[in-house]
Amino acid sequence: MLHHIPQFIEYCQLANFSDRSVQALESRLNEFSAFLKQRQIKSFKHVGYLQLIEFAGDFQAPSVHVRKSRIWTLRQFYHFLTLNA
Repeated sequence: MLHHIPQFIEYCQLANFSDRSVQALESRLNEFSAFLKQRQIKSFKHVGYLQLIEFAGDFQAPSVHVRKSRIWTLRQFYHFLTLNA
């Protein structure tokens, strides 16, 4: 479902995101993909606000820093999707 990840990572590199930021984005999106597979969600159309909150705040008991990173990643990724979908 997250077949847009490589395109998004390439977009971030072209937009001069730092290497560390790109690595963090890729890591968080892989976590998001695992979360969606665990919940058997197969389409972005079926991802609701409550699922996003659950992923960002509760999935695998994240620290505050991981929560912030997940929120930032989701915001960047969904912005990319709105521009390129």
